Amino acid sequence: MWRSPFERRPHQRPDAHGTALGLVLSALVVTTACAGDPLAGLGDDPAPTPLSPGETRTVELRHLRLDVEGFERTLTLDELRSLPRSTLSSIWVMDLPLAQLVENAMDQVLAMDAEELAEAPQATRNLHTLLSMTPDDANLEGTSLEELISLSGAIGIPPAKALANLMGIGPTDRIVPIDDVAAAFVEQVVASHPAAQVRPGPVDDEHPDGLWPVAPGTIPVTLDDVAFDFETLPEKFGPTENHPGIVEAASGVLVAEEDFRFTVKVSAQALPFKGVELPTASVATVNSKPGQIEHLFDFTDPSWLSIDGLVPEPRIGVLTQRVLEYDGFVPGGTSRDPAPRGDSPAWDLDPWLFEALIAQTAYRWGQEVPPHCDEYELGTGTVAFRACVEDDGWVSMETFNDVGAPPPPSYLWDLLLEIAQVRLHDGGLSEGEADIEITVRDVAVGIGPAEIVDRIRTNIEENPAGLTELVRAITDNTEGDADFYYVRTRPDAPADVAGDYLFFVTEDDLRRGPDGAPVRGYDYERPGFYADPELTEKVSATSEIDGDTTHEKVRIEPGDVVYAEDAGGTVYRIEVRDKPSLHRIRLDVTRLP
Repeated sequence: MWRSPFERRPHQRPDAHGTALGLVLSALVVTTACAGDPLAGLGDDPAPTPLSPGETRTVELRHLRLDVEGFERTLTLDELRSLPRSTLSSIWVMDLPLAQLVENAMDQVLAMDAEELAEAPQATRNLHTLLSMTPDDANLEGTSLEELISLSGAIGIPPAKALANLMGIGPTDRIVPIDDVAAAFVEQVVASHPAAQVRPGPVDDEHPDGLWPVAPGTIPVTLDDVAFDFETLPEKFGPTENHPGIVEAASGVLVAEEDFRFTVKVSAQALPFKGVELPTASVATVNSKPGQIEHLFDFTDPSWLSIDGLVPEPRIGVLTQRVLEYDGFVPGGTSRDPAPRGDSPAWDLDPWLFEALIAQTAYRWGQEVPPHCDEYELGTGTVAFRACVEDDGWVSMETFNDVGAPPPPSYLWDLLLEIAQVRLHDGGLSEGEADIEITVRDVAVGIGPAEIVDRIRTNIEENPAGLTELVRAITDNTEGDADFYYVRTRPDAPADVAGDYLFFVTEDDLRRGPDGAPVRGYDYERPGFYADPELTEKVSATSEIDGDTTHEKVRIEPGDVVYAEDAGGTVYRIEVRDKPSLHRIRLDVTRLP
């Protein structure tokens, strides 16, 4: 049977070489979490029985320090994938910007050749037409701008010129900029999805549920996404009860290569703490790392974190996105109020619908069109037609000398909304039949490995507690269900605080199961230590000791008596006996009637 290197075997004389070897072995065992607690006793003790009311048992605890500095812990891809998925999913590493990914996907739609278009659904072909539309090839039939064709003919100018002048672009420039489409998709479709609104983070007064808002225009990425190449993308960002989804399907996502390495340098007290499980007055072990999470990493060392083996350009093999249309025609606005967008019903639609998406795209585009007026003369030099765009995007057209009837005034974005809806239904599609499904292949995510690592590094430095679950998982040496544990302060602790302490457990100290979740609830009504059995006078506090500010703790000396209750509400008397040695304490634990 394996024995702790700190324990003396019969007839074996300890020496300096053996002690040093034992320390090294213990450091390796504990920090790599390969063999649990190196201070485990010999043999298998029978399971302890619960204390009876009034019964007293004596417990001896020891505190040994093994401070390691700059110890490197590297996880391979297989090791990372072997950790509980719930643990990996709880570790937020970055918010991934989506605008470039969507823009890359739209570029692929624009680049579809005749053969691909022939095989695509009619609505997708119509989207291709919309994205590639220029004033020179714009089809205005069936829209309020159709009259512009007649007016242009009456005054002898090409319709493309009048439309291009109105929109402030050249005749062969695309009317709808792809970057505006991508930005609107992120603002409308992505931002409205529940999974793109919050991400995991530390629990505090402002975030009691541990959920933090996601940066605008992004989706949250966890360590699980990196380790498993975003395989849950369709599940997380697919259809929900109140949203049609961002991603219909995705496969072949490639982020990490097989030689992936996630390496951190840690400086910590490596050995676990010894504590007491009150109901049985038995010894239990508490992982020391979560309580040191704020001090584990030296952020002044540029090599405290390294991530190797990310692919040079993360890509998605196949990505399918779907945009639903409203089951009816949505007219543009006819009034400047309410400012600044007008009264079109499009602004009241669900944000993920095609009409709402186009309205937002057109609104973004309209902000970039400078105010201007264009006048067109007849051959006699008489002004026959004037079209003006004001600084708020309001368009007014006026004709003279009975040239014709101009389109009614409206915002620029209302005109584009109308054109887009009419063209979407080309090819005989009726209202409600033009849902768009886009499938693109080998599309770049739009962010490189250097930026990914930089974002991960920055986010962890701002919130090292985010790695608590990872640290716990790779140093899993908690045994039993301690209610409190023993800590001897560091040798360099100030004299006024140096000594022996009892730390009451927090939720972070609870033992985890194979799935990474706590095996029990944190059900303490009155955590901490008290001077009286009624638990009315607390003697513990969360004041800082050895950098810890989260645990209720009390300083103890031989002869002291404190009281505490377990998670079931049973109260115990804890008397401190004489110390067997500097780093050992002996306690009498009595269950009160």
